[in-house]
Amino acid sequence: MARRVQYLVIGGGSTGTAIAHYISLHEGRAIRLIEKGRVGWGQTGYSTAIIRLHYSNEVVARMALTSFRVFERFEELVGGDCGFRRVGFVVAVPEDLRSGLSRNVAMLRSVGVETWEIGPEELKDLVPQVDVNGIAAAAYEPKSGFADPVSTAQSFAESARRNGAEVAEGESVLKLVAEGGVVTRVLTNRDEYQPDVLIAATGVWTNALFGQAGKLLPLKVLREEIGVFTRPAEFTGDHPVFADLSSDYFFYMRPHGERETYVGSIEPFGHQECQPDDAGATISRETFLSYHERVSRRFPAFLRSPFSPRGWTGLYDVTPDWHPIIGRDTELKNVIWAVGLSGHGFKLAPAIGMAVRDMALGRKPELFEEGFFSEERFLKGEPITTTYGIGVVS
Repeated sequence: MARRVQYLVIGGGSTGTAIAHYISLHEGRAIRLIEKGRVGWGQTGYSTAIIRLHYSNEVVARMALTSFRVFERFEELVGGDCGFRRVGFVVAVPEDLRSGLSRNVAMLRSVGVETWEIGPEELKDLVPQVDVNGIAAAAYEPKSGFADPVSTAQSFAESARRNGAEVAEGESVLKLVAEGGVVTRVLTNRDEYQPDVLIAATGVWTNALFGQAGKLLPLKVLREEIGVFTRPAEFTGDHPVFADLSSDYFFYMRPHGERETYVGSIEPFGHQECQPDDAGATISRETFLSYHERVSRRFPAFLRSPFSPRGWTGLYDVTPDWHPIIGRDTELKNVIWAVGLSGHGFKLAPAIGMAVRDMALGRKPELFEEGFFSEERFLKGEPITTTYGIGVVS
């Protein structure tokens, strides 16, 4: 006989655990979160976990700011450690994107983000190792940085446990059954559930799971390869998270420890489609060479780095406009989506958790109009628009 669960959350990454945490503050004993592996070890574990506020859509910017305020007071507000490290964030643009950057900075400042526009010489003062050739302007956020994705998810999950929620690791969904417009049964390798509210924080596995119930979302699974570079002796310590939107560069990077830097791609059409189980593979030599060439032109010190291709493959679950699907499904009435995070999921996790909490408890979300992130925007031809046309930056 199926076990009734009021709130069943599928997925133990940063999104699912944040949702469980925020619901647990109100309905702790009514929640069960299931994760097929270890909490934080799936898609979240391969994230570079950058925390920045530079968005061109005001709704998303407010969500990023809400989330940032949680990350900077994480131990107090959630408990545990998220590993937040404040190193600053810079996004650099060529001349053709300068006016857009200026508009974004003005909008961000109007909603309370501490950021400002700087010129090439100011950027050089901030990061002496940078070659500013081709950079017309940059936006700087002094308080942004990065965190530890696994610690963050595990801390959210532990908070949910303290509040009475059940958090089950090693529990895989085998089958979903839908009848009469609701998911009536969720069969796992351990049990069978009848959820009142089913919350999908299923990332790249969304369509593989919900396709069984006749539901497919407009999602692609894209590969994001991360290169690990060792910096030379004269370039040690922290440096700001840096994103370069010049078409000859299209990369981002963040420090790791005293001598290493993680580098990834922000090419608009440069991510390859792949399978949900492709995460964790080593970076290809071709991709590492491409990153090395680009980052060395922008930061010539990397020409003196030891050349040893290292890195891994992460995955994005991506919608057509590179923004999430968050909200109740129109066909499966008891399903709430928190998927299609398109590379933004970690930095928005607290805000998504708050919004899904509101929906699950029958409230209107405080952070955006209900329907703003609905899948119906694609059917209506009303995607969320951005300044740069570069999805992962937005």
